[in-house]
Amino acid sequence: MFRLLTSSEIETISKVISNSVSGSGITSLFNECNVQDTSGESTKWQRIHATFLQLQKERKCSDNFLDFINHWANPIRYVNKTNEEYLEIIREVNKPLLLIGLKLNHEGKLQTASVALTLSEAEKRAESLSSKLRYRGIHPDILKFCKKEYLEKDYFHTVHEAAKSLCLKIRDKTGMTEDGSELINNAFSTKNPRLAINSLRTESERNQQNGLKEMLNGITHMVRNVTAHELRANWIVDEKETIEILSIISFLHNQLDVCVVVPSYP
Repeated sequence: MFRLLTSSEIETISKVISNSVSGSGITSLFNECNVQDTSGESTKWQRIHATFLQLQKERKCSDNFLDFINHWANPIRYVNKTNEEYLEIIREVNKPLLLIGLKLNHEGKLQTASVALTLSEAEKRAESLSSKLRYRGIHPDILKFCKKEYLEKDYFHTVHEAAKSLCLKIRDKTGMTEDGSELINNAFSTKNPRLAINSLRTESERNQQNGLKEMLNGITHMVRNVTAHELRANWIVDEKETIEILSIISFLHNQLDVCVVVPSYP
């Protein structure tokens, strides 16, 4: 059971919610939650605020209001919107929610979270990039390597850290110590490989091995090496480009996951 909410907390969240739902929509939500509108108000946010403030006072818990938020955030209510539009709605309500120790995940479900101590922190943590990446099924190793950076909207270092994770995975799988193109070329050689995407018996299979090697080299040259040596002011990457780059790196992580390690003989 979550703690009781203050009147100001309920008011702030109610105002955000009312921006994305009609008056009839609020009535529908009340019915779904088996809650009677006792507010006597006509303004949307005041209806929500007064009803649940009174209900919390009567029942000594905030469960009904939290249940209302879950119903409101249910993705089925937003099928006429794009995923980006839905994520933006969730992002806006997550700002006040994070200040009280709650958040809606990318599936629209409430969960507890560490309390954001400042508005700035709440805004950073509510940003939608992480939700967009999870929605796209971005490889979890990428999220692990660049979580801090994308929460801070540091896209330059986000793609750099993600690109570095590819060579780290190759070294972890093979025990090799090289880096960059030397590592990739040696690991994915068609004559004496340390990692193989297939049996390498046919020309087509060897082409696939070479294709994976070239894609890995491409990310290393275009992303990792550039961000390592270029001033960030000279290499601008925005959120859209970040998601596109991370999608490619995610694909490469998935390919590395299924590669077979070829034993090395002295």
